[in-house]
Amino acid sequence: MTVSTARQAPAIPSLDPERFVDVDLFGADFKADVAKWFLEWAEKPPFYVMVDGRPNAVICRHEQVKAAFADYETFSVVPQPGWGADYLDYFDGLPVIIEIDPPEHARLRRLMQPAFSPRRMSQMQAGIDQLVEEMIEAVSGEDDFDIVTEFAQPLVLRLLLGTVFEFPPEDWHIFTNYSRALELVATVPPGAPKPQAYREAFQAAHQYCEMIIEERRRQPKDDLVGTVVAAHDDHASITTEELFGILVVLFTGGLGTASSMIGLCMLRLCRSPDQMKMLQDDITLVPPAVEECLRIDALGTFRHRYVMKDCVIDGVPLYRGMIAHLSMAGSNYDPAFYPEPDKFDIKRNPRDISTFGHGDHFCIGHRLTRAVLCTVVRKLVTKFPRVRLSDPDRKVAYGGLPTERMPLDVRLRLT
Repeated sequence: MTVSTARQAPAIPSLDPERFVDVDLFGADFKADVAKWFLEWAEKPPFYVMVDGRPNAVICRHEQVKAAFADYETFSVVPQPGWGADYLDYFDGLPVIIEIDPPEHARLRRLMQPAFSPRRMSQMQAGIDQLVEEMIEAVSGEDDFDIVTEFAQPLVLRLLLGTVFEFPPEDWHIFTNYSRALELVATVPPGAPKPQAYREAFQAAHQYCEMIIEERRRQPKDDLVGTVVAAHDDHASITTEELFGILVVLFTGGLGTASSMIGLCMLRLCRSPDQMKMLQDDITLVPPAVEECLRIDALGTFRHRYVMKDCVIDGVPLYRGMIAHLSMAGSNYDPAFYPEPDKFDIKRNPRDISTFGHGDHFCIGHRLTRAVLCTVVRKLVTKFPRVRLSDPDRKVAYGGLPTERMPLDVRLRLT
């Protein structure tokens, strides 16, 4: 379902060439060493980069990122066809909640809140514990294993599709196929149609969700889908397309975020033996240790916004028609908020991290992600006090969607 049409992007005036940085924000080299860039950018005003032949803006200072997240009149999430963000159109024009501005966004988010309430998360903890124990048992006999593909991804898949969505295992491939197909979007030249493999995966997921929605209407269940469907029918304030958009965003966002952050957390801890020992000596430090991992190794490098009106930030002009990349990961390196930001300190207790965004679009699944991370870290470091990287000198490759820094392979040894 493509709703975009050819549209002339607003003309952008000439820009100061001194404010341009020559970097590929989405390339492998950048993802391999983001700290080098963010340490510099978090202390400087916004700047420009070229993406697909058009100037884009990058914002990294913590307060400026937070303010931009809240200013929807200037920085909109609503896609603007022709502005040069085709490579980020993962949902083919579908009205998904992450691409809707307030107040409409608030209407949809209210329907999702009960499924992610503190009470619901507390009820899910026993299931999380059991799944983590089962996954640990599955890898405990291995000489070494990849915590991303052999542990984290299967764990989060079972948690999301099995425990949260309650979809039968024989249907899970529909969503894993769609999740993989999202990466094809970034390979499409501006204005070109999306690959057939993407369209087939999108259509399969769409049809399945339509079937599940109707099934939950006929036979209500107290799962995530049933909760949202019930809220929809009670309030008559959401379309089936919007409901599908909620489900597909929850899965695609949750699967990549939680599984990748498990890999990033364990990679960071294993590369910091002094902090690992401190954690094992005092397991109550798990929550702040996870929070520090979320700060220093945020999975999402940027969230894009469409500049809807001219503005000036810290002396730098941004113009209508530009795409602004708000750097959650970069703002986590702002020394005004986090002294010695490149230092990994599990006792830091970082405040107001940008990893899950800010404002109305703050990630609704943050409690679930934090619960999974804390459970995995706690159980791994206590059950396997010698857990370590199989090859400490091996460089980790990063991939994922353009604005993700997803570790592709983090091999651990447990004994």
